[in-house]
Amino acid sequence: MHRITVLIMVLMTMIFCSSTAQNSLVQAFKLSDQTLESAIEKNGIIGVNYAILINGKTVHQKSYGLAQIPLAVPLKITHRFPVASISKLFSSIALIHLLDTHKISIQTPIGNVLQGNQILPEKWKSIRIASLLSHTSGIPDQIDYQIYLAPPSDEYVLQALKEKAFDNPPRTKSKYNATGFLLVRLLIERLSGQSFENFMNSQYLKPSGLSSAVYGGFKKVLPDRVTCYQTVADHLEMFPLNYSPVMYAGAGLNINLPDLCSWFEQLLAEKYVARSTLNNLWNPVLLNDGNAGNFGLGWEAKIIDESIRINGHGGAGIASIKHYWGKGLKQEITVIILTNGAKNWQLRPHQINAQIAQVLLENLP
Repeated sequence: MHRITVLIMVLMTMIFCSSTAQNSLVQAFKLSDQTLESAIEKNGIIGVNYAILINGKTVHQKSYGLAQIPLAVPLKITHRFPVASISKLFSSIALIHLLDTHKISIQTPIGNVLQGNQILPEKWKSIRIASLLSHTSGIPDQIDYQIYLAPPSDEYVLQALKEKAFDNPPRTKSKYNATGFLLVRLLIERLSGQSFENFMNSQYLKPSGLSSAVYGGFKKVLPDRVTCYQTVADHLEMFPLNYSPVMYAGAGLNINLPDLCSWFEQLLAEKYVARSTLNNLWNPVLLNDGNAGNFGLGWEAKIIDESIRINGHGGAGIASIKHYWGKGLKQEITVIILTNGAKNWQLRPHQINAQIAQVLLENLP
């Protein structure tokens, strides 16, 4: 009888603790929703889908606003978003996997892999692969020369830049560089023997069940894709996120929120690379002076007080994914925010993301 009484007490305690934890979880999500809703009002965000993952599992998703203004189309959780530079996360993981398959070090000069490429500037050939991914190569950034993200060909970009001076010596400065991811695409194509788009579709997107994921700029007709907006001279107009296949490794992916969550879940479950590899590429790359840069290998990377790590990427100033982890946290938290623009950005998605994460860290059971 005594054992039965003890068992009942244990079960009641477990039920009570589980109920308390569930109530705390509901309250944490309510507060995170309120934080986002306040940001929506403050910034005049047109539409936003957001999600929370805890320990690699999607636990909360919500949709607000409009997918398109003229027809007042309500935003659905399944709408596709152009995620811009968040595309770099997919291509960086793909390249890391290919390098591992071919037993090639991340410190290998790009000229060793791209042998025979007639348009690669000679002085670029000694740049290490790691420097491309971490934005520390110093090669001329095409954006600085008004070559944006829809160039007609590789030749067009490289011919225009081949005589330009390096922005800085390699590994001396951490500076975002679009040209670097054009070269990342060339590396992926050389190692895979396929076009970038075909390789990503056949090896990553389709096998991972990411049915909404497709590459293409704003001119490409895609069902259920949001229209993006920006404020110009005090009025809203369409935000033309234009990308050509030349730049698809750095931008150009369209995907809905559930599929983006699914990809991140699979990433943390080691479908693409081992967690130890992932942790290494999430480390901020050190510059020659020993200071940490702003990027790991393809990912934004930050360490706070050696105990909290933040990795992810922004997208065109209207999207944000951040993963919060480290020995200073009891749980790993991922926050994803996809918007299609705002009337007046006072806080950008990265900042809103950090606010939501703070609420979660303070209120999760």
